[in-house]
Amino acid sequence: MNWEGLTCVVTGASAGIGRATAEAFAKKGATVIAVARREDRLADLVDRLGGAPHSYFVCDLSDKEQIRAMAEVIAGRTPKVDILVNNAGIPGPGLVTECSFDDVEAFFRVNLLAPIWCIQALFPLFAHAVRDGRTPAIVNVASMAGRIPIPASAPYTASKYAMVGFSESLWGEMHDKGIQVMAVCPGFVDTEGFPMDVLLKDPLLRWTVMKPPRVADAICRGIESGSTEVRVQGWWSIFYYLTIVMGPLRRRVSQKVWHAKGSGKIQI
Repeated sequence: MNWEGLTCVVTGASAGIGRATAEAFAKKGATVIAVARREDRLADLVDRLGGAPHSYFVCDLSDKEQIRAMAEVIAGRTPKVDILVNNAGIPGPGLVTECSFDDVEAFFRVNLLAPIWCIQALFPLFAHAVRDGRTPAIVNVASMAGRIPIPASAPYTASKYAMVGFSESLWGEMHDKGIQVMAVCPGFVDTEGFPMDVLLKDPLLRWTVMKPPRVADAICRGIESGSTEVRVQGWWSIFYYLTIVMGPLRRRVSQKVWHAKGSGKIQI
C-alpha cells in the first residue's frame, strides 16, 4: 500500500494512541490532520512531524457544532480525506448508580456520538477520496471491553459495545461506497487518560499492558490488509470466545469479580 498522498484525520491526537497513530501515519508518508482539545499538544505534535503539510484543528468533540466547523475547515485545506481514525475517548464516569445524568451524557457524547458525528461531517470528503489500494478507511478505536463486558464499568462497556456494533453495521453501508470500516479492540494500554499503574506494579501482570505505538502499528497493518476488526494482543480472543461458550455462566463470573473488587482483592 502506498501511503504517499493520503490525507488522514486522527481525533484524540494530543496523546496516547491518537498521537502514536499520527506519528505512524506520518512516518509512512501520509499527511496528518490532528484533532484534539489541547492546542499546545497539537502544535508540538505537528512540529515533531515536520510541520507542513501536516496540520491540526482544535476541537471539543463533545460539541457537534465544533465538529461541523472542523469539517468545513478541513474541506478548505484538502479536497479529500482518505483515512479517519475515531480515537478520542474519556474514562467512564464510574458506577452507573453513583454518577449523575450529566456525567453519563457527557461521557457518551465523546465516546459514542462524536465518532458518528465525525463520519457524518467528513463523509463528503470521503466521497471524493482517490481509491488507492485499501483506502479510504474509517477506523473506530473501541476496546476489548466492547467484546468482553467489564464488571463495575457499565457505561464504559456500553460505549465500547456500541462502537463495535456501530462499526459492524457500517460494513454493509460503506462497502458499496468503496470505504473500509475497521474496529480496533485493544486490551490494556498505558496512556495519560487510562493509566495502568496497578497492573504495571504487579510483576505477574505487567506483561498484559501495552504501549500506544503497538496499537498504532496494528492500526496501520489493519488498514493495509483491509481488515474489518483488529484485536491487539491475540490472547484476548481466547477470553472473548470463552465468554461466548460460558453463556449464562458469565453472570456468575461477573458477580465473583464484583465481590473480589469490593473486598479489595483486585482493582479494576
